[in-house]
Amino acid sequence: MDIYDEILRALETEPRVMMATIISTTGSTPAAALSKMLVKQGGIASVGTVGGGCMEGEVLLHANRLYDVNRAEVITFHLNEDDIEHGLICGGSLDVLIEPLWQDQIDLFRQLKLFRDDGDDCILTTVLSRTGVVKEKFLLAVPPRSQTGNDAIEPHLSSTETSSTATRSTDFPELLRRAYYRQQTQRVQLRDGGEMILEPVFGLPSLVIFGGGHVSKYVSRAASMAGFRVTIVDDREKFANSQRFPEASQTLVLDFLEAFRKLTIKPSTYIIIVTRGHQYDEQILEQALKTPARYIGMIGSKRKVFTTFEHLVQQGVTIEQLERVSAPMGIDIGAVTAEEIGISIVAQLIRVRRGQQNPLQNKSDEMKKLLSSLQQR
Repeated sequence: MDIYDEILRALETEPRVMMATIISTTGSTPAAALSKMLVKQGGIASVGTVGGGCMEGEVLLHANRLYDVNRAEVITFHLNEDDIEHGLICGGSLDVLIEPLWQDQIDLFRQLKLFRDDGDDCILTTVLSRTGVVKEKFLLAVPPRSQTGNDAIEPHLSSTETSSTATRSTDFPELLRRAYYRQQTQRVQLRDGGEMILEPVFGLPSLVIFGGGHVSKYVSRAASMAGFRVTIVDDREKFANSQRFPEASQTLVLDFLEAFRKLTIKPSTYIIIVTRGHQYDEQILEQALKTPARYIGMIGSKRKVFTTFEHLVQQGVTIEQLERVSAPMGIDIGAVTAEEIGISIVAQLIRVRRGQQNPLQNKSDEMKKLLSSLQQR
């Protein structure tokens, strides 16, 4: 369940809701920075979490208090021995921004949703007064457009520096880069004693699944839950429709090769190939290797992978290109059923997304031998 979709649904029916966001952490904490929780009137958690336990209960109390006065506040929580009794065995600290969101901000969140659905990143910028009034909220595109950014920020920035963050207007592009590349919220002290908060918001990674068979069903479900925007491609309507894949963002009934002319494959796109036949897999893989996709995976036995790679090398595909391919794809968890195979594939996608696995490295010994044998031919 996407938190930003829930914000839009809430603002369509309610004049105001509260949002709690972890904007920084130190040490071990029960939830990561940028975790969010939507809170409705009365301090009722709607969706999301900032860690659970008694600390989250305190966040709800603060959210209810701030709802009544229509103010925002950054609150620091220190998790100590008392929290261990309530299941939070952490010992770190975290800063939580609790702020009101209003119906008149709905267009801003619609624009943010468009950014995310297109796989594009942005910076959600919030300007707070000294007393906690939300003075402004706007989006900045990433990569930073420095001139536009300076124009938007200039009236607010101080000419001094704090111990944590430089606040001169000339430093604004650097602040955006920190927020984006470090994936960390940046806090800026303003002239009037208020604060500006620069929060990176990342586009949903796009996953294109070629083939609508049994494994694809479970990959699609698990990947959607993990935050991927799923597209299903099959040349048979029976295997590419919203009834079969209700969680998918789109289902396309297309010739597999035609799909590459219809789809926009970005450096953030993930491609997996699970069609009904080897000949289709080979054709799709050849086209996929011409794209800048971050991840390309193909299902199949080691024998099938070797045969496919051998044919592609004969057609002029280089070993360097084939090194981009995860095949057989998925993490080895001893998977047997379609459900288990789907989970193993999505687990590998998550590892790549989180930077725990470079898709160009960490090849199995068998894959290295396969590529080496092809190179020697």
